[in-house]
Amino acid sequence: MRNAVQWLLVTAVAFEGLRAGAGTFRMLIDLPARGAIGPVAFAAFSRATDLSAVGVPFYIVYGVGGALLTLATWAAALRAGARRELVALTGLSALCSAAILVLTTQAAPLMFAVGNSPDDPQRLSQLLDAFTIWTNWRIGLADLSFVCVLIALARWRGAGEGQRS
Repeated sequence: MRNAVQWLLVTAVAFEGLRAGAGTFRMLIDLPARGAIGPVAFAAFSRATDLSAVGVPFYIVYGVGGALLTLATWAAALRAGARRELVALTGLSALCSAAILVLTTQAAPLMFAVGNSPDDPQRLSQLLDAFTIWTNWRIGLADLSFVCVLIALARWRGAGEGQRS
């Protein structure tokens, strides 16, 4: 079981690192670009990327995959009798991932509305403003999830991990 926890930790760090990096890029680069190009151009960009035949499945894997992976990592740590610190860190990561899914129930309909809306700058601005708020919270949670599994992996003690402290 210890090998499973270690494998899951390494996998979670890699996945959550990609998820946090992609999200942080989006928060710092993509979303602010809307101010420079305007809501109509940003909506066209979102329709071609986020709402595309590649974008929608990517975001499903991104959200659901993160939740399943962090939940599995937490469950394996519990089952292996890992130290409380490791269980707490992986549990917080799983909680962050679950919260991302909850917040996505608010953000996704806004993005789909952007996809279905006419190119009315005022309406698109309203939708994108609301989407940005929900998305920035989701990205913050993805970053926290990554930090949690990264610290858990850094503090993993392998063979001695079965003893609680």
